[in-house]
Amino acid sequence: MGHFIIQLPDDSEWNVRFGYVKRKNSFGFFSKNKANNDKKKGYIIFNKSRQQEYRFLKNLDEKWFDRDEAGFQAANDETSVFIQKAIDEFEKKI
Repeated sequence: MGHFIIQLPDDSEWNVRFGYVKRKNSFGFFSKNKANNDKKKGYIIFNKSRQQEYRFLKNLDEKWFDRDEAGFQAANDETSVFIQKAIDEFEKKI
């Protein structure tokens, strides 16, 4: 899990925490093929002053999910689009 801070165009600071998320399969224990390719990168973004939280998923090809899934949401407003762009810009610098 990692952490960094992003700045949005409205000068608000957002704390970003990220890590890898795997879907658990209860029958995977019995499977011969143990490789789980359903790995995603999850982000939890929080602004303390506004008391707002966003949760996003990105696949391993660096594409944002465009649908809601398991507690994570798709970008559906202007702020979430800015957050995703800021995260992409930050990760390109690394």
